[in-house]
Amino acid sequence: MSKWTEVRDGLVAAMDVKEITEAAKNQLTRNLIKEGMPVLEEVTKKFIEEIQKQADNENGWNKIRDKFVLPLLINGIVWIVDFVLIRSTETTIKDN
Repeated sequence: MSKWTEVRDGLVAAMDVKEITEAAKNQLTRNLIKEGMPVLEEVTKKFIEEIQKQADNENGWNKIRDKFVLPLLINGIVWIVDFVLIRSTETTIKDN
């Protein structure tokens, strides 16, 4: 083995790279939940308000789609993303 390989292996063992990586992922996920999700929810709220306003000028399927289907679908997707992020953080914390 070369000297560099011994030094590298010693550094990796000393730093416990797996633990550092897991901590960084957890912190990133927490930040996304605390700061990213409220912004995403605000943007989707404004978007839904706009398409519902436009639905007043529509007829038939387009009116139903803009008034009910798209808002339900968008809110559902945002809820699922939030749920998955929260659950993945809880699971990771419990595993450690």
